[in-house]
Amino acid sequence: MNSTPVSVKTFPPAASEGWTISFIERKSRYWLEASAGLKAAELFEQGVQRAWQWAEPSAWIRWFTDGERRYGKALWKLASVYLPSHLSSDAYPYRKVWREGLEVAIKIKGSQGKPRVEWLNVEHPWTALSALSEVHANHLEAFNSALRRRATAYRRRQNHYAKQVEGLQRALDVQRLIHNWVRPHGSLGKARTPAMAMGFIQRPLKLSEILLARGFESLTL
Repeated sequence: MNSTPVSVKTFPPAASEGWTISFIERKSRYWLEASAGLKAAELFEQGVQRAWQWAEPSAWIRWFTDGERRYGKALWKLASVYLPSHLSSDAYPYRKVWREGLEVAIKIKGSQGKPRVEWLNVEHPWTALSALSEVHANHLEAFNSALRRRATAYRRRQNHYAKQVEGLQRALDVQRLIHNWVRPHGSLGKARTPAMAMGFIQRPLKLSEILLARGFESLTL
């Protein structure tokens, strides 16, 4: 029997185009944004900008991330403001701060299972800090695990595997549509979807309704 060796090319993680960033509204579990691409500044800026469009109208915002500093750097460009000179003092010498009502924190992964919490920048003087027990991204981490089980694009299974960025992004858009509008979430109560928790609709949608609706594209926004 003759056999032909197959050469396999390996790439460092940073060179992979299959990185995914997601943003979820914690209370309603509404999946705000999902972007796929190369792990570069452009991907973080694009994802943060779209998520900030959802959050910006709110008076009070708690923005927690899983430890990647590039989230905070991209948000700093969008949500930082300069305090008037009469509000600065020796006790609080910074003039460029987060806008009022915005709390930003990141979770730094500690060693031996002991997590540490670190705030990116000095908080706005009028914004109270959340308790350390509440500063976590557990909801999103649990969702990431569920997404890997549900989305075949993350598993190498013949044609179901997304070999292009466009294919992965398309799979993410479909999963986000089902998550928000079709599949009820157990933590929200019986037969309640994230879209219902946000007040967008009064009942779960069926896939047939979505596919036949003229406003199909608007549901993915």
